[in-house]
Amino acid sequence: MLIGLVVAVAAAAVIGFFGLGNTKPPAPVLPTASTQPKPAATQPPAPGTLPVQRQDGGGATAPPSVPMPAPQVGVPQPTNPVTVEQRAREAADMKIGEILAQNPTVEGSRDRLLVLFPSMGPFEKIAAAPHINNLVSDEQVPTVVNFLKNPNTPAEAQETFFNDMLNRPPQVGWPVLIDVMSATNHPLAGRARELLTTILGQDYGTNIDAWKKGLQEQLKLQGAIPDDPQPASTPAPAGTQ
Repeated sequence: MLIGLVVAVAAAAVIGFFGLGNTKPPAPVLPTASTQPKPAATQPPAPGTLPVQRQDGGGATAPPSVPMPAPQVGVPQPTNPVTVEQRAREAADMKIGEILAQNPTVEGSRDRLLVLFPSMGPFEKIAAAPHINNLVSDEQVPTVVNFLKNPNTPAEAQETFFNDMLNRPPQVGWPVLIDVMSATNHPLAGRARELLTTILGQDYGTNIDAWKKGLQEQLKLQGAIPDDPQPASTPAPAGTQ
């Protein structure tokens, strides 16, 4: 019985040996795309947090992030406020427009503006000056010259009247330059003198009579005014040779 047991054990050992020799080890399982670990996603650095190279040669360090102010929603943006001067100019323009509307004819508008001009405010005079220039004929220029020389007339309105004289015929506008130049402390006196010097080709200084004489001669040369009439010849008495 012992001999049978030994034989059985030996037979089992031989079978197990051959069985193990024919068994192959299992193939290794390769990781697939779904099983491979994904690299950690990197985010771009926020503005103002780029790495800074250390001066001691060490690794780069990131500066502290500066918080950006949050945009304000619903806050009205500041606009350019209307100045007091702009309001006054707009009111003056409206008043002059009403005067012109109430006097639709040329003569009515002109006469009304000439009457009201001395009592107008500064910005009203500035607004009225261009309309007066357009409505006033050459025969009424002396009235405008009084406004031009008046120190109570704003400088801006004075310049408007002055420039209009340069657009008038020479015999009308050029003599006004002498009036302005001879006016005491007039802001446009220097400009009037420069223009007269250019027209006459000579600067007569403070000699107003010389300016007037030179201007008369220049106007004659321009044909703006007639030459002095020649004295008529006196007929010889009867009976004389």
